[in-house]
Amino acid sequence: MKSSKITKIIIIAILGLFTSAWFVSTGADPATVLNHSKSGFSAEKAYEHVKYLVQIIGPRPAGSKSELKAAQYIDYVLRQNGWKVRDQPFSKVVVRQASVSQKVQQVELINSQNIIAELPGTRPDTIIIAAHYDTATFNAPGAVDNASGVGVLLELARILSKEPHEDTYQLIFFGAEEYGLVGSQFYTSQADLSAVRWMLNVDMVGSSMEIDVAGKRSTPPELIKQVTALAAESRIPFHLSRDFMVMTRESSHGGTSDYSPFLDQGIPALGLGIYGRPEGYFHRPEDSLERVSLEEVQKVGDFSHRLLTNVKMETMGPNEWDELYLPFQMGKNVFILPSYGIRIFIVCTFLLTSFLLMQFYRTRNKQKNEWKKVLGILGVTLLLSVIVVSLSGVGEVLWGWIKQVDLLYYAYPELFIVARIGLAFGVLVILAGWFFKLPMVRDAQLYWATGIILLFGISLVLALIRIDLAFPFVFWLLCLNLQFFFPNLILALIGPYFLYWMHYELLNSQQWISYYQAIHKYYLVFFGIYSLLMIPFFLAILHVVLRKTYLFKRFIFYSKKGILIATVCLILLLGLIPSYTSDYPQVVIVQEEWSGSNDGKVHIFSEELLPRKVVNDLSGQEGKSLFVSILHEKPPITVETTMMEAAKDSHRTLDITFKLHYIKEPYLTRLNFESKYPFEVKTDEFLPMSKLPRKLQLKGARLEPSGNYSIILQRTPPHKNSIQISVETQSVITCSVEAMFPDPSPRIQIQNPRLSIDYQTWFKESYNF
Repeated sequence: MKSSKITKIIIIAILGLFTSAWFVSTGADPATVLNHSKSGFSAEKAYEHVKYLVQIIGPRPAGSKSELKAAQYIDYVLRQNGWKVRDQPFSKVVVRQASVSQKVQQVELINSQNIIAELPGTRPDTIIIAAHYDTATFNAPGAVDNASGVGVLLELARILSKEPHEDTYQLIFFGAEEYGLVGSQFYTSQADLSAVRWMLNVDMVGSSMEIDVAGKRSTPPELIKQVTALAAESRIPFHLSRDFMVMTRESSHGGTSDYSPFLDQGIPALGLGIYGRPEGYFHRPEDSLERVSLEEVQKVGDFSHRLLTNVKMETMGPNEWDELYLPFQMGKNVFILPSYGIRIFIVCTFLLTSFLLMQFYRTRNKQKNEWKKVLGILGVTLLLSVIVVSLSGVGEVLWGWIKQVDLLYYAYPELFIVARIGLAFGVLVILAGWFFKLPMVRDAQLYWATGIILLFGISLVLALIRIDLAFPFVFWLLCLNLQFFFPNLILALIGPYFLYWMHYELLNSQQWISYYQAIHKYYLVFFGIYSLLMIPFFLAILHVVLRKTYLFKRFIFYSKKGILIATVCLILLLGLIPSYTSDYPQVVIVQEEWSGSNDGKVHIFSEELLPRKVVNDLSGQEGKSLFVSILHEKPPITVETTMMEAAKDSHRTLDITFKLHYIKEPYLTRLNFESKYPFEVKTDEFLPMSKLPRKLQLKGARLEPSGNYSIILQRTPPHKNSIQISVETQSVITCSVEAMFPDPSPRIQIQNPRLSIDYQTWFKESYNF
């Protein structure tokens, strides 16, 4: 009795400490940051800028002439409103190493420019407002991404120039964002940021609004407090991504927009964007003017102006802040758990766990061969996890095979996730009928202790790596601790809550499709991960079930047949879900292909089977691609090649010259080298060697499984008519000269509301040296 009272006192004390840690330093007093004012922002005038960029200029990929036209337009509008404007041209070499998603090492020269405008205040303290103005491809008009952000900034330029202000404002329009934040990275590497208070980035205007705070470093808590308080006061629905923040911290890529390089430099920064899974028009030809909402432009414009005039950051220039905090959003309220609060929570949970394990050990110190029972329990739960995880995806596998579709889940991924959960539950209930008949350990407390030890070990390892990574598992561990006193299914289901939510955040992010594709491509890896994660979950469930065996046996007896029928129906219903819709269309590429002086052909292809109507209209055969010949026409490029060789022992030095005669200028030119033996390329004509990162050499990277060595060199405009390269090799080397062109007047046009069409022209000619 005395032990029970002591235990309850410890639990109350720990929960009290956790609660105090949770609310430490959480609230920003809205009265300190709010200042009611009307901005005078006009969505109609911002929309006119969007309209000009989309309809008059069109797609604006990095380095293109249309991107330059957009830069000139932005420059003109800013000067008309009295801003001091300067261009910041840059040529940057970006190295993309061979990886799981990209098999060949690729080195790119990206040419673009940033537009920097300044409106001096009465003091040097500077606030930066930014947006990128390039588009993802030469087929994407980029209305939402990101002409909408540019329109908001140009209208802010008009109203800010008419207001008295103490702070100095700097508007920056970044080029080459879609190539990997190239413009913003170049700016932050060159600029003097010592007078900068904070930075705001606007990237895609729409509903619902996301306050984006995730990068290699996370946005300072103080800035989050002020911005979310203003959003709540303005009655603007918003989303703050906690779990995406945890995933991007210390990652190689960091955030997904131009505020991230500022965070890397220690400048407080955040972004305004669109929350949720990107619709099918994202980076596609369907990102047209009608996608832009005047209401949302007005809302974001007013809110941005309010942020610029009300947010007050104490520090100036690069500084440090608590980076491992966790924000929790409840409606319009945001609570921030600082890193020391997380540490308090983790230590208290570990102390409670240790105390309970000691209590458990004292009650069982006379038991023998406990370790054998634990191994048996782990074996049974692992087998159960493997069966449930493998059979939960049977519906997708079956219908993917029947329909011959890889992206079966593309239009409605949430339905397939619900189906997976439903199938997992059905399989679990069906297996439970046999579970009670097996000769196995039926000691409920031992299942609890096994789960506790497993989660304790995982949490401890993660806490030593990074405390915020450990938090979801420590919370799960706390729930399992409480389950010792209050054994019920609710605690067992709540335990992995933060892991559920992390997957939900992933589903509602730009990374959802790449993550889902990775699951299917590397099935065994993810199969192993999810099977292991299910073990503590099933241990918690079995701890409850074995304490109330009679009730669960009755439930299984009466529901087993119904659940079996429901499981079969669920698998059949998955076949009715369309893979593609008008909102999430199938991507089809219509590509003119030319090789040397040969006749060209139009290649129509997709990652999935082409729709039957498209195949019939073009008199083709069913499949993922078909060809239509182009007769008696000249290719867009002709290439002349000369080569001089110097040999010494087994080494060859090749001096190669390509002379390119363009009928029309390409957007991308590419040199693709491949050989059976290692080689090195040198060129100042195609890629300036001085711009390469230090110690980087243009050497072929080994390809698997062929064992060949390969490297791709690529650049955006402007292009040269003559390219000189030097290659050091031991054997024959193959070099392909390639070029990609936009195709504004395609000879074959496809109209289908469930198809998104990319039109382009591709030239390729290969040489063996």
